[in-house]
Amino acid sequence: MPRFARVLAVALACALPSAVRAQTAAPAEPTLERRTVTGTTPAAGIGEPDPWVSSYIGLGGRTARLNLAQLDRALAPYRATYSRLDPADRARIRQAFDDLMPGQRFTRYQISEPQARGMVYLALGPSEWRGCDGPRRRGGRSRCDMAIDSMSRDAARIHTTMLSMSRTGQRRPHAEEVAAVRAMNEAARVMAVGATGCGCPAARGDADMLFASTRDAMDAVERSTMPAWMSLGDQRVQRIARLSDALERTFLRCQGGG
Repeated sequence: MPRFARVLAVALACALPSAVRAQTAAPAEPTLERRTVTGTTPAAGIGEPDPWVSSYIGLGGRTARLNLAQLDRALAPYRATYSRLDPADRARIRQAFDDLMPGQRFTRYQISEPQARGMVYLALGPSEWRGCDGPRRRGGRSRCDMAIDSMSRDAARIHTTMLSMSRTGQRRPHAEEVAAVRAMNEAARVMAVGATGCGCPAARGDADMLFASTRDAMDAVERSTMPAWMSLGDQRVQRIARLSDALERTFLRCQGGG
């Protein structure tokens, strides 16, 4: 009998570790299941993440952070930051980057301050017209009223400046003439963007033509060392002067609600 007890004790001792190991390994299955559920949670997120904001922490994170900070400074006059813009405006800014820096990547190419301003301007237009889209309301002096007034004054200024560059006009150093046509082209660009956005669609056609004409004039004067009236010719000068005069009158009619 004592010998039988010893045999039984040895048999129990050999079987016990296997049972203990089986009990210890049992919780492993729930742990793996929890990992699987956690891993699939991000895929259930809502909306498509912004590619530039997502790259903020990626391999090109430093360049992306610098570029986003540069854009936020350019957006300061619009009282906005890139992350606070609506998705459509962010998409326009990303498209502007592709248009201005073709072939470059936002996480590798560090944009400059003028480039950031150019991207924002190309995507959103002038800051003073932000939120001015749609028809203007009568009564009161809205931002669009002020913008249209500014455009009418710029059109009058282009008219006067172009006539001063005619054959019988005032003679100025070549550098001043180059600066003058550049300023006219920039003002015409503003008109082309703002004519429809600020409720004056009647001016859009002439504004587009004025922008194209002043751009050609700028190219001609920049390439030449001769006086502007010789580089442009009287016909081009008169055509730009007539366009700007017509635009001034159109903007004034829009401003008066007519």
